[in-house]
Amino acid sequence: MKIWLDILSPKQLFLFTSVAERLRKLGYEPLMTSRSYVQLDGLIEGAFKGWNIVRVGKWGGGSLEGKLRASIERMSLLLDLVLSENPSLCVSSGSPEASRIAYGLGMPHLLISDTPHSPVNKLAAPISERILTPWVIPVAEWVRAGASRGRVKRYKALDPCFWLRGFKPDEAALRELELEKRGYILFRMPETQAAYLSADDEAFLKAAGKISEDLEGLKLVISCRYREQAEKAERMLRGLSGVRILDRLFPGASITYYSALFIGGGGTMTQEAALLGVPTISIYPGKLPAVHEYLRRRGLIIHCGRLERLPGVVKRILESVDDVRRKWGERSGKLWRIMEDPFDLLLREIRKLSAASS
Repeated sequence: MKIWLDILSPKQLFLFTSVAERLRKLGYEPLMTSRSYVQLDGLIEGAFKGWNIVRVGKWGGGSLEGKLRASIERMSLLLDLVLSENPSLCVSSGSPEASRIAYGLGMPHLLISDTPHSPVNKLAAPISERILTPWVIPVAEWVRAGASRGRVKRYKALDPCFWLRGFKPDEAALRELELEKRGYILFRMPETQAAYLSADDEAFLKAAGKISEDLEGLKLVISCRYREQAEKAERMLRGLSGVRILDRLFPGASITYYSALFIGGGGTMTQEAALLGVPTISIYPGKLPAVHEYLRRRGLIIHCGRLERLPGVVKRILESVDDVRRKWGERSGKLWRIMEDPFDLLLREIRKLSAASS
């Protein structure tokens, strides 16, 4: 049985390659598609080169018109590929193109997502046969996105559990970047060109600059999402001692695991850091999504909604960072012990949908 997996972001790359690996072992044939996208290209051409991921279409940039035009073009291109490959079932994390093609061809579409608030899910959720989501997300959030309540199935896990189970840290990235274990703060910039966020790169970079004034001997590593972000960071932070700017994402979670402190403006790496027991500050702009609010309640995320507070929060953590990390590790260990393997629910739903459509 051929299963189509559509990949639109780095998170989805980690999620669906981990899923594809396990599906292959069970005799399924994964068909993996993606798109040309600055946050994906280096990963697909590098660490994931051997996965035979077919790139179809491209990212539409930061404007709404650009996103729409790219989506329309990609849907047409994808349709030809899907007709030739003839998969039996489609899985995505809210791909408007994949869900629409699957619906149009009468193919079951299974949606895995922890972001019911993302605009793409208003398109994908209503036409999905199943929606798989973490148990901490209220079903009502998916109903508001247009889903049928009876089609929402929840797993007792967070999405990074798909790829972090059995995680073993690798020091290769540290050697490449000339970093020491626990010798740096990792600062992940927000997704400022996403349609669902209103965020200003300059505000976050100014906050990073303030942090760099009192690093307690650590380095500050700023992980940018786009070339424009990296160029702006170079202009604003040039000359500041101890600051390192990354213009690409390093595969795997090791660079997060070995950091002394993680500051995240997005979702996935913030969850990873919390689950790995790394002291984690979220600078997510606006109200925290349900998953991050859950982690905040469990003491695994500090939400710093006002950036002017960030340097003070960082300083307090660094004053007793070893003790803080020990407590974070204990809390993350407790959380891991209550979570299940989300792949088990995915496999059950794949088998149900394939049986119903055969």
